[in-house]
Amino acid sequence: MASPLVRRTAGFLSALLLAAAAVVGLAGPAQAEDGFQYWHYSHLQDGAWAFAETGPADFTPEDGAVEGYRFGTSTMSQPIEPRADLEEVTFDTVCAGTEASEGEKRVAVVLDYGTDDVDSEPPAPRAECAAVPEDASGQDVLGEVAEVRVEGGMTCALDGHPASGCGVPVADAEVPAEEETVAFELPADAEEEGTTDAGAETSAGNDLLWPLVGIGLVVVLIAAAALAMNRRSKTP
Repeated sequence: MASPLVRRTAGFLSALLLAAAAVVGLAGPAQAEDGFQYWHYSHLQDGAWAFAETGPADFTPEDGAVEGYRFGTSTMSQPIEPRADLEEVTFDTVCAGTEASEGEKRVAVVLDYGTDDVDSEPPAPRAECAAVPEDASGQDVLGEVAEVRVEGGMTCALDGHPASGCGVPVADAEVPAEEETVAFELPADAEEEGTTDAGAETSAGNDLLWPLVGIGLVVVLIAAAALAMNRRSKTP
């Protein structure tokens, strides 16, 4: 776990990023900037993403919260956010099938692995629901739904993406002003796929069963006929 000094430093840098974004926004058209490639952390607030002011280890989401993670390149003036359609990817659609026991809370987590401009191919974007203790931090929640690589208190990789590196500097970073939403896999989608596969297996099993039954009946009839013929041959 990161030391208090590291966490305070991460929080200060996040606040500095937000302040710089505001200043640049007031200063006029943005110029080419250097940036960083890393996992951006956001909270869904009032139907829109808000860039986190602290790292996930220093934030405690409430029951019903939606946490967002997006890998990619950003600059001081332009952070990036998950490319989810927020009319489709909501707390209800993500956590509808998850129950919380007494003393637990449910938190939806949106994971956008970005594009394939690093040393590992990004997994498909997905959203998961975590049922965790009420006092669980954002880091605890993230660990429930993804394999996390942390270095120096910074989230470096989720589910092995990227395969290496952490907060890589990018000179003259190009960040699109707007991005199209992409499809996210929801827990309900995975359940429906599993149901379809099971139904297909059952159908295949039934298709195989009836020919076997038919073969069995033929064998029985042949045996019965042979027995009858044998009895006739022995009759005086």
